[in-house]
Amino acid sequence: MTLILSAIVIVAVVTYFSFFYIQRKNNSEIEEKKEQINNFVNSTIHEEFNSTEKIKLAGDSLAQFEETKQNYLYMVNHKLPQLSEHLTELSDANTHYRFFEVRRELKLIEMKLQNATKVEKDTKNTLELLKKDNLEHQKKTKELEQKYQKIRKTLLAKNFSFGPSIDKLEENLSEIEKTFDNYSEMAKVGDYVKSAEILKTLKKETVLLETAIKVVPPLYRNVKNIFPEQVTEIKDGYEKLVMDNFGFKTNFEKKITDIQTLIASDIVDLSELNFDEAKTTDEKIDQKINEAYDELELEIKSKKSVQSRLVKFEKFIKHARKNQKELLAELNRLNQNYTFNHNEMESAQEINESLEIIEKEFVEYKEKSENRLPIVYSDIDIKQQQQVKELGTIEEKQAKIADGIQGLWEDEQKAHKAVKLFDLDIHTLKRNLEKLNLPGLSKEYLDYFYAVNSEIDDLADKLAQTKIDMDEITKLLIDTQSDLDVLSEKTNDILDSASLTERLLQYANRYRLRYPEIADAATEADSLFNREYNYSASLEKIATAVDNVEAGAYKKIEDDYYASKIQTPVK
Repeated sequence: MTLILSAIVIVAVVTYFSFFYIQRKNNSEIEEKKEQINNFVNSTIHEEFNSTEKIKLAGDSLAQFEETKQNYLYMVNHKLPQLSEHLTELSDANTHYRFFEVRRELKLIEMKLQNATKVEKDTKNTLELLKKDNLEHQKKTKELEQKYQKIRKTLLAKNFSFGPSIDKLEENLSEIEKTFDNYSEMAKVGDYVKSAEILKTLKKETVLLETAIKVVPPLYRNVKNIFPEQVTEIKDGYEKLVMDNFGFKTNFEKKITDIQTLIASDIVDLSELNFDEAKTTDEKIDQKINEAYDELELEIKSKKSVQSRLVKFEKFIKHARKNQKELLAELNRLNQNYTFNHNEMESAQEINESLEIIEKEFVEYKEKSENRLPIVYSDIDIKQQQQVKELGTIEEKQAKIADGIQGLWEDEQKAHKAVKLFDLDIHTLKRNLEKLNLPGLSKEYLDYFYAVNSEIDDLADKLAQTKIDMDEITKLLIDTQSDLDVLSEKTNDILDSASLTERLLQYANRYRLRYPEIADAATEADSLFNREYNYSASLEKIATAVDNVEAGAYKKIEDDYYASKIQTPVK
């Protein structure tokens, strides 16, 4: 029972304190919100209304101010007092423990106070903006007025600098003046909303006029003074060069006319204040004038270049022609006795044709110069530069052909000498064979011998012809020399094999009676020697048999033979 009573007491105490806490918290919030309402009522915004009313407002600006003021005063004079009364009612309800009702209503009041804060903030911003607009318009009005006066003063003082643009500029200035007056009227009565739109237009027109004042004078100076002076200079220069028999690649007179047309077009653009078109045309004129100067300068420089190389160039042509005559004469002379295999005649004819073209064009240039006919020196300069290189190539080709044919006679003499040596060599080989009194020679050797001999005779016949082909003879010389070397090897092999066989057969006689194999080998070697004329086989047969009986015997006999051969060479 005691525990139950204790629990009831605790619950009652807790409930009491809870109610007390909630009640105090609600009272605190009610007081805070009353304080917020008092702050709204006592806000400095009322003074700001008064200071803003002192500014002259009209039109949309005035309507905006009145609407903002009415909205704020309606909130302060009607909505906030109602909230204040409602808070007093909630305070009484809180005393009677109607906590849930109080909490719900406090949340609603909080939302309304937040909205009131926003209204106050918006009201302040609007008032500040109206004041700012007033100051800004005053400042901009002053600035624009200063700019306008400066532009007006510039146009009056320097109207000669604007040429055909002056009428349009003054017309635009008059329009700006009207717009400025309209803007000033709006600003004076305080209609800053409408005057802001006019201000945008006014600023745009003023900027365009300021730009025109900067852009027009240099453009007009170009078309009035600079370009005409340059055109006159170009025209005078062109006429003087024509008098001095200069020619031109382009229609130079049309080029001058085109520039003058562009200048006229530029003046029209300036009169209409078409600045972008005027700038573009100005750049085109400048480009075309520079191109005209460049062309005149090119022709003058080209003439100097042509004249500076004239003497050397003419000598170069004459030297190449002299070389060509000598080359053709030599080719014709040698063509009687030699066959050309490297297109020497065709190459010389091509060189001759190229040289004739250079000579012809040089003569044409001299005739034009002497007869004072128009000459495009830039073309002549480029052509002559190319022809100088071509003449260098021509002389290189002439020298190459000349070097090639100059050796033909020497080569022929060397060939004659070589054939004589071939003939001497083959006869020497024949005599050396005859000295050994050999029983005979193999068909293979004799066929090869006669073939080489025939090659030598064929070479001699070709060299004896009226017109010889040195390329063919050179190839035959190489082949014959190679075949003669082989024949020499074959002949020396026969001479050495036969001589060694005879020595070994004599040496083998000492072993015939004791060694039947020696006798058989000697008989067989003799047959190979005297019947088949196979001297190398005969030598191998008897040498092998003797070495089998007396090792090293063949090597000793061979060494003695070659030693004696060196001391007394075969002739």
